[in-house]
Amino acid sequence: MHDSLLFFSTFLKYPKQIGSVVPSSKFLIDSLLEDIDFKNAKCVVEYGSGTGRVTKEILKRARKDAKIVCFEINRKFYKYLSNNVKDKRAVLINDSAENIKRHLRSLGIEKADYVVSGLPFSNFPDNKKCAIMGETRSTLKNNGKFVFYQFFVKFNRHLNHYFSKISTSFMPLNIPPCFVYVCEK
Repeated sequence: MHDSLLFFSTFLKYPKQIGSVVPSSKFLIDSLLEDIDFKNAKCVVEYGSGTGRVTKEILKRARKDAKIVCFEINRKFYKYLSNNVKDKRAVLINDSAENIKRHLRSLGIEKADYVVSGLPFSNFPDNKKCAIMGETRSTLKNNGKFVFYQFFVKFNRHLNHYFSKISTSFMPLNIPPCFVYVCEK
């Protein structure tokens, strides 16, 4: 099944879990990844890998010795990723981002340099948002960055409790248009 069709059909079944009807555009992916220093990043974590469009671009840019740890809670997407992402640097995990610390520890990774996310935080209850933010912050290295996009700008109140520097930019070249957040620990 083509990744766009899989994405759309999965959205129809799980709209609150997926958050968008189509995968991220190339423009959004470039915007998400522009703040990542791939030359020096040893561990990049991705939340909500979906059909792997962002994952594959991270792998193209990452060092040969980097670890790319991909969290995908949806079984269909996880299976699709397992069949289509064939790179020894990629570690695919079928679990929630709330469990990042436990999984990194089991991989022998103390801290992540970057966390990139496509999770639809606006669809999550506050306790889940806070759990993911807390785990993300504690897992990032000092000066590490959490980069993600959202379709609504009302997310800042959650971020201010966890990150010292937050910048937001608008990305009109995506369906739907969205906001890209860069949060630094």
